[in-house]
Amino acid sequence: MKNMKKLKCLPVAMILASGFGGMVFADTLTLRIETSSNTGTLRAAVYDSQKSFDAGEMVTGSIGPAIQGTSVITVENLNPGTYGIALYHDLNENEELDTNLFGAPNEPFGFSGNPKIGFSAPKFDDFKFEFDGEPQDLNITLNGG
Repeated sequence: MKNMKKLKCLPVAMILASGFGGMVFADTLTLRIETSSNTGTLRAAVYDSQKSFDAGEMVTGSIGPAIQGTSVITVENLNPGTYGIALYHDLNENEELDTNLFGAPNEPFGFSGNPKIGFSAPKFDDFKFEFDGEPQDLNITLNGG
């Protein structure tokens, strides 16, 4: 899928490990993802515009283990603003979104707002949301894989 390759470039150095079992801060975004496997890692990227999404330049990110059922990862220290989340379930933990010959993802992926997925990644406007700085939960449904 066009623009899905950018999900593989979630540099480990830029990703903030989520605080499992830790305190919840006023600027914490909690992602709840339904996963069918406890294998691998969930990798989320936070973007603040179509331009940053197109360039693969995330504002921040988070990673966490996949847990069969509902997996939870958090994004901390997020300033109020407009954001969009793109994430994938890195089943083989190679730190990239695996794709087939046509560029379609071979691993489950999702976006905030759960937009309808066609033959390319959604536009930022289709998965953006407002974050006011208060604790917030988002439920993300994974597609494909």
